[in-house]
Amino acid sequence: MNWRKTRAYRIWRALVIRRDKVCQVSGSNKYREAHHIADGSYHSDIRFDINNGVCLCRECHTQFHCNFKNSFREKCEKKDWLNFLDLVKYIKGLK
Repeated sequence: MNWRKTRAYRIWRALVIRRDKVCQVSGSNKYREAHHIADGSYHSDIRFDINNGVCLCRECHTQFHCNFKNSFREKCEKKDWLNFLDLVKYIKGLK
């Protein structure tokens, strides 16, 4: 069974969103999604650890995967997330 269709995943997602309340990049509270900091597909030992999750709005989640990582299928590591946050801070500083 696909781990994203499990009860444990739904609980993890709800807990991450409830903890963060808003997108941790833009501050938006619309279309909130839970993002794995270290990819849940490759890191099954921390897949459902809420400390391995962050709430993002759909737009920021897409920006991370499609523009920063080039695909939703590409493996994500904690360093990728931290580099993305640094880039966002840098861009915000230019405005």
